[in-house]
Amino acid sequence: MTMLLLELLLFNMMIEDYVTTEQFVTLVIRSSKGHIEPTRGSPSSGYMDYALYKGIIEDYDLTNISKPIERRSAARIVHEALLTEFGERDEHDWSSAENLRDLYDCPTCVMHIAQVYVKGIMLGRDHSLFDAVGGLTHAEAAAIVARMLDKEQRIPQTGGRVFQSKSLTPDEACELMLNDPTAKLVDVRTNEDYQTGHIQESVCIPLHDISINPFSVCVRKDTPIILYCQKGYKSSVAAQALIDAGYSRVYTIPGIDQYPYTICRVQK
Repeated sequence: MTMLLLELLLFNMMIEDYVTTEQFVTLVIRSSKGHIEPTRGSPSSGYMDYALYKGIIEDYDLTNISKPIERRSAARIVHEALLTEFGERDEHDWSSAENLRDLYDCPTCVMHIAQVYVKGIMLGRDHSLFDAVGGLTHAEAAAIVARMLDKEQRIPQTGGRVFQSKSLTPDEACELMLNDPTAKLVDVRTNEDYQTGHIQESVCIPLHDISINPFSVCVRKDTPIILYCQKGYKSSVAAQALIDAGYSRVYTIPGIDQYPYTICRVQK
Protein backbone atom coordinates (compact mmCIF):
# COMPACT_ATOMS: atom_id res chain seq x y z
CA MET A 1 0.00 0.00 0.00
CA THR A 2 1.46 3.35 -0.98
CA MET A 3 1.91 6.13 1.56
CA LEU A 4 -0.77 8.23 -0.19
CA LEU A 5 -3.34 5.44 0.03
CA LEU A 6 -2.47 4.90 3.68
CA GLU A 7 -2.95 8.61 4.44
CA LEU A 8 -6.31 8.64 2.65
CA LEU A 9 -7.43 5.56 4.57
CA LEU A 10 -6.43 7.11 7.89
CA PHE A 11 -8.19 10.38 6.96
CA ASN A 12 -11.43 8.58 6.06
CA MET A 13 -11.29 6.65 9.32
CA MET A 14 -10.78 9.89 11.27
CA ILE A 15 -13.68 11.84 9.76
CA GLU A 16 -16.04 8.99 10.63
CA ASP A 17 -14.89 8.93 14.28
CA TYR A 18 -16.85 10.93 16.84
CA VAL A 19 -15.32 14.24 17.86
CA THR A 20 -14.66 14.86 21.55
CA THR A 21 -15.66 17.94 23.50
CA GLU A 22 -12.02 19.06 23.59
CA GLN A 23 -11.64 18.66 19.83
CA PHE A 24 -14.89 20.49 19.05
CA VAL A 25 -14.17 23.44 21.34
CA THR A 26 -10.66 23.73 19.90
CA LEU A 27 -12.07 23.72 16.37
CA VAL A 28 -14.66 26.42 17.18
CA ILE A 29 -12.25 28.74 19.00
CA ARG A 30 -9.32 28.26 16.62
CA SER A 31 -11.56 28.99 13.64
CA SER A 32 -12.63 32.33 15.13
CA LYS A 33 -9.58 33.45 17.14
CA GLY A 34 -6.67 31.79 15.39
CA HIS A 35 -3.81 30.20 17.28
CA ILE A 36 -3.80 30.42 21.08
CA GLU A 37 -0.72 29.33 22.98
CA PRO A 38 -1.18 26.43 25.43
CA THR A 39 -1.59 27.48 29.06
CA ARG A 40 -0.70 24.03 30.39
CA GLY A 41 0.63 20.75 29.03
CA SER A 42 -2.22 20.03 26.61
CA PRO A 43 -2.00 21.72 23.18
CA SER A 44 -5.71 22.59 23.45
CA SER A 45 -5.50 24.10 26.95
CA GLY A 46 -5.35 27.68 25.66
CA TYR A 47 -8.51 27.22 23.59
CA MET A 48 -10.37 25.56 26.48
CA ASP A 49 -9.35 28.26 28.95
CA TYR A 50 -10.39 31.02 26.55
CA ALA A 51 -13.78 29.38 25.93
CA LEU A 52 -14.38 29.00 29.66
CA TYR A 53 -13.38 32.61 30.33
CA LYS A 54 -15.79 33.89 27.65
CA GLY A 55 -18.66 31.71 28.89
CA ILE A 56 -18.73 29.64 25.70
CA ILE A 57 -18.28 26.41 27.64
CA GLU A 58 -19.30 25.27 31.12
CA ASP A 59 -17.81 23.11 33.86
CA TYR A 60 -19.85 20.25 32.40
CA ASP A 61 -17.76 20.45 29.24
CA LEU A 62 -14.53 20.25 31.21
CA THR A 63 -15.82 17.23 33.09
CA ASN A 64 -16.57 15.53 29.77
CA ILE A 65 -13.59 16.94 27.89
CA SER A 66 -12.38 13.59 26.52
CA LYS A 67 -15.81 12.12 25.77
CA PRO A 68 -17.64 12.34 22.42
CA ILE A 69 -19.55 15.61 22.42
CA GLU A 70 -23.36 15.43 22.32
CA ARG A 71 -25.18 17.43 19.67
CA ARG A 72 -27.00 19.48 22.31
CA SER A 73 -23.65 20.54 23.82
CA ALA A 74 -22.31 21.38 20.37
CA ALA A 75 -25.41 23.50 19.74
CA ARG A 76 -24.88 25.38 23.02
CA ILE A 77 -21.20 26.01 22.29
CA VAL A 78 -21.87 27.26 18.75
CA HIS A 79 -24.76 29.45 19.93
CA GLU A 80 -22.66 31.00 22.70
CA ALA A 81 -19.81 31.57 20.24
CA LEU A 82 -22.18 33.34 17.85
CA LEU A 83 -23.32 35.66 20.63
CA THR A 84 -19.96 36.39 22.24
CA GLU A 85 -17.43 36.12 19.42
CA PHE A 86 -19.44 37.30 16.43
CA GLY A 87 -22.11 39.48 18.04
CA GLU A 88 -24.74 37.68 15.97
CA ARG A 89 -28.25 38.23 17.23
CA ASP A 90 -30.76 35.48 17.81
CA GLU A 91 -33.50 34.89 15.29
CA HIS A 92 -36.77 36.33 16.56
CA ASP A 93 -38.88 33.67 14.84
CA TRP A 94 -37.62 30.20 15.73
CA SER A 95 -40.97 28.53 15.15
CA SER A 96 -39.58 26.05 12.60
CA ALA A 97 -37.64 24.43 15.46
CA GLU A 98 -41.00 23.54 16.99
CA ASN A 99 -41.18 20.78 14.36
CA LEU A 100 -38.41 18.93 16.22
CA ARG A 101 -40.11 16.45 18.51
CA ASP A 102 -37.12 16.35 20.89
CA LEU A 103 -36.70 20.14 21.14
CA TYR A 104 -37.97 20.28 24.72
CA ASP A 105 -36.30 17.06 25.93
CA CYS A 106 -33.50 19.19 27.41
CA PRO A 107 -35.14 22.32 28.91
CA THR A 108 -31.87 24.26 29.21
CA CYS A 109 -30.95 23.46 25.60
CA VAL A 110 -34.11 24.70 23.87
CA MET A 111 -32.90 28.12 22.73
CA HIS A 112 -29.43 26.88 21.81
CA ILE A 113 -30.83 24.11 19.61
CA ALA A 114 -33.57 26.31 18.16
CA GLN A 115 -31.16 29.07 17.12
CA VAL A 116 -28.52 26.90 15.43
CA TYR A 117 -31.33 24.94 13.76
CA VAL A 118 -33.30 27.85 12.29
CA LYS A 119 -30.08 29.58 11.23
CA GLY A 120 -29.20 26.45 9.26
CA ILE A 121 -25.95 25.76 11.12
CA MET A 122 -26.95 22.44 12.68
CA LEU A 123 -29.71 20.55 10.92
CA GLY A 124 -31.81 17.73 12.33
CA ARG A 125 -31.21 14.07 11.64
CA ASP A 126 -34.48 14.37 9.74
CA HIS A 127 -37.21 17.03 9.56
CA SER A 128 -38.64 16.11 12.97
CA LEU A 129 -35.64 14.96 15.04
CA PHE A 130 -32.61 16.94 16.20
CA ASP A 131 -31.02 13.97 18.00
CA ALA A 132 -29.90 16.05 20.97
CA VAL A 133 -27.86 13.33 22.68
CA GLY A 134 -26.33 11.96 19.48
CA GLY A 135 -22.68 12.41 18.60
CA LEU A 136 -20.82 14.27 15.85
CA THR A 137 -18.27 12.89 13.44
CA HIS A 138 -15.24 14.99 12.56
CA ALA A 139 -16.77 15.64 9.14
CA GLU A 140 -20.05 16.84 10.68
CA ALA A 141 -18.19 19.05 13.15
CA ALA A 142 -16.18 20.64 10.35
CA ALA A 143 -19.36 21.34 8.37
CA ILE A 144 -21.02 22.94 11.42
CA VAL A 145 -18.08 25.25 12.04
CA ALA A 146 -17.95 26.18 8.36
CA ARG A 147 -21.62 27.20 8.47
CA MET A 148 -21.03 29.07 11.72
CA LEU A 149 -18.34 31.15 10.01
CA ASP A 150 -19.94 31.57 6.58
CA LYS A 151 -23.61 32.53 6.33
CA GLU A 152 -23.58 31.66 2.63
CA GLN A 153 -23.13 28.00 3.54
CA ARG A 154 -26.07 27.92 5.94
CA ILE A 155 -29.36 26.20 5.20
CA PRO A 156 -32.00 28.27 7.05
CA GLN A 157 -35.03 26.33 8.23
CA THR A 158 -38.43 27.91 7.68
CA GLY A 159 -42.02 26.74 7.85
CA GLY A 160 -42.97 27.13 11.48
CA ARG A 161 -46.20 26.57 13.32
CA VAL A 162 -49.35 28.61 12.69
CA PHE A 163 -50.58 30.02 15.99
CA GLN A 164 -54.27 30.30 16.85
CA SER A 165 -54.25 32.88 19.64
CA LYS A 166 -56.03 36.22 19.29
CA SER A 167 -53.97 39.41 19.34
CA LEU A 168 -55.14 42.39 21.37
CA THR A 169 -53.93 45.96 21.44
CA PRO A 170 -52.73 47.20 24.85
CA ASP A 171 -55.90 49.30 25.14
CA GLU A 172 -58.11 46.28 24.38
CA ALA A 173 -56.24 44.23 26.97
CA CYS A 174 -56.67 46.99 29.56
CA GLU A 175 -60.40 47.15 28.86
CA LEU A 176 -60.71 43.37 29.17
CA MET A 177 -58.98 43.41 32.54
CA LEU A 178 -61.19 46.25 33.79
CA ASN A 179 -64.37 44.44 32.71
CA ASP A 180 -63.31 40.99 33.95
CA PRO A 181 -61.39 40.95 37.25
CA THR A 182 -60.53 37.27 36.75
CA ALA A 183 -58.42 38.09 33.68
CA LYS A 184 -54.76 37.21 34.13
CA LEU A 185 -51.82 39.11 32.63
CA VAL A 186 -48.82 36.79 32.24
CA ASP A 187 -45.21 37.61 31.42
CA VAL A 188 -43.73 34.48 29.79
CA ARG A 189 -40.11 35.66 29.85
CA THR A 190 -37.60 34.37 32.38
CA ASN A 191 -37.72 35.47 36.00
CA GLU A 192 -34.51 37.40 35.42
CA ASP A 193 -36.05 39.35 32.53
CA TYR A 194 -39.20 39.94 34.57
CA GLN A 195 -37.19 41.50 37.40
CA THR A 196 -35.48 43.96 35.06
CA GLY A 197 -38.84 45.40 34.02
CA HIS A 198 -42.42 44.20 33.52
CA ILE A 199 -45.96 45.45 32.94
CA GLN A 200 -47.80 46.43 36.10
CA GLU A 201 -50.12 43.74 37.55
CA SER A 202 -48.51 40.99 35.47
CA VAL A 203 -47.24 37.73 36.94
CA CYS A 204 -44.24 35.82 35.65
CA ILE A 205 -44.78 32.28 34.38
CA PRO A 206 -41.89 31.47 32.02
CA LEU A 207 -42.55 29.80 28.68
CA HIS A 208 -40.51 26.80 29.81
CA ASP A 209 -42.88 26.22 32.76
CA ILE A 210 -45.97 26.64 30.61
CA SER A 211 -44.61 24.19 28.04
CA ILE A 212 -44.06 21.57 30.75
CA ASN A 213 -47.34 22.16 32.58
CA PRO A 214 -49.83 24.56 30.93
CA PHE A 215 -52.36 23.84 33.69
CA SER A 216 -50.16 25.71 36.17
CA VAL A 217 -51.34 29.04 34.74
CA CYS A 218 -54.83 28.82 36.19
CA VAL A 219 -57.49 26.25 37.05
CA ARG A 220 -60.48 27.49 35.07
CA LYS A 221 -60.04 27.05 31.33
CA ASP A 222 -62.44 29.90 30.53
CA THR A 223 -60.30 32.45 32.39
CA PRO A 224 -59.09 35.26 30.10
CA ILE A 225 -55.31 34.87 29.85
CA ILE A 226 -53.29 37.71 28.31
CA LEU A 227 -49.69 36.87 27.46
CA TYR A 228 -46.68 38.99 26.55
CA CYS A 229 -42.90 38.64 26.23
CA GLN A 230 -40.06 40.74 24.80
CA LYS A 231 -40.80 40.69 21.07
CA GLY A 232 -43.95 38.62 20.68
CA TYR A 233 -42.80 35.16 19.67
CA LYS A 234 -42.52 33.43 23.04
CA SER A 235 -45.98 34.65 24.00
CA SER A 236 -47.36 33.09 20.80
CA VAL A 237 -45.72 29.77 21.64
CA ALA A 238 -47.10 29.91 25.19
CA ALA A 239 -50.55 30.84 23.89
CA GLN A 240 -50.60 27.85 21.56
CA ALA A 241 -49.58 25.54 24.43
CA LEU A 242 -52.53 26.84 26.45
CA ILE A 243 -54.93 26.51 23.51
CA ASP A 244 -53.73 22.95 22.92
CA ALA A 245 -54.40 22.26 26.61
CA GLY A 246 -58.01 23.39 26.24
CA TYR A 247 -57.98 27.01 27.41
CA SER A 248 -60.59 28.95 25.45
CA ARG A 249 -59.79 32.64 26.07
CA VAL A 250 -56.12 33.11 25.28
CA TYR A 251 -54.76 36.42 24.01
CA THR A 252 -51.41 38.00 23.22
CA ILE A 253 -50.34 41.64 23.30
CA PRO A 254 -47.25 43.34 21.83
CA GLY A 255 -43.96 42.64 23.59
CA ILE A 256 -41.96 44.93 25.84
CA ASP A 257 -39.83 46.02 22.89
CA GLN A 258 -42.86 46.65 20.68
CA TYR A 259 -44.87 49.15 22.75
CA PRO A 260 -44.01 51.98 25.21
CA TYR A 261 -45.51 50.38 28.33
CA THR A 262 -45.08 51.86 31.78
CA ILE A 263 -42.53 49.46 33.22
CA CYS A 264 -42.29 48.29 36.84
CA ARG A 265 -39.14 46.82 38.36
CA VAL A 266 -38.75 44.35 41.18
CA GLN A 267 -37.36 46.05 44.26
CA LYS A 268 -34.51 44.10 45.83
